[in-house]
Amino acid sequence: MPNLVFGKKNIFSIIKNFPSLVEKIYVVKGFLFDNEIFEVVKTKNLKLEFIENQKFQKILNQKVNHQNIIAYVKDFEYSQLQDLISNKENQTILVLDRVQDPNNFGAIIRSAVLFGVDGIVILDRNQVDVTAAVLKTSAGTAYEIAIAKVANLANALNVLKQKGFWVYASYLSNDATNIADLKFENKKVILIGSEGKGLSNKLVSHSDFKFKINTTNIIDSLNVSVATGIILFKASLD
Repeated sequence: MPNLVFGKKNIFSIIKNFPSLVEKIYVVKGFLFDNEIFEVVKTKNLKLEFIENQKFQKILNQKVNHQNIIAYVKDFEYSQLQDLISNKENQTILVLDRVQDPNNFGAIIRSAVLFGVDGIVILDRNQVDVTAAVLKTSAGTAYEIAIAKVANLANALNVLKQKGFWVYASYLSNDATNIADLKFENKKVILIGSEGKGLSNKLVSHSDFKFKINTTNIIDSLNVSVATGIILFKASLD
């Protein structure tokens, strides 16, 4: 079953960079069509249909900010863990422990692409998939990074450590190092926990380093996508 994606920015990114994934685009009749999108649709010879709003809403079947344009794209293809590992001297792999919110996941993906992360590892359960909402928040960048699903994150960490990766856990504890004082190694895995619960103790036990982002006494934690952006920025500098 193909994914239904929506929003001008999201669709433009996908049709421009990954036109082979697009099956069909629908636009509401009477809507002032974006010339930039139209030129790409014409150049890439993509299927486009103008339809009445009633039919459009029936296809969409959800209340979202669609901006009068939707598209069917092929199912997102997940990678294998081994696909994320290369012979590069500098590699960064992001491992997410049960992130639930699609907006957070999409924002994390976008930051990961922006800061040159080589791949993302997620669980095959208790974790939001790459859905239409995730694609929209990521502005289509989910197609620009390898995302692997695994049955066991601890086993995945062991595989990565055997390949020479150092594991860094984002973890609020008294013995965690302030990220400002942390020096990331060239081959690194960054562990990020879920909203609310954070990282499981089992995964933390597999880490080589624990770190935290120091904040004021007023707020002791950050939104997971915001925190991940800060962490990836710091890691990109080392």
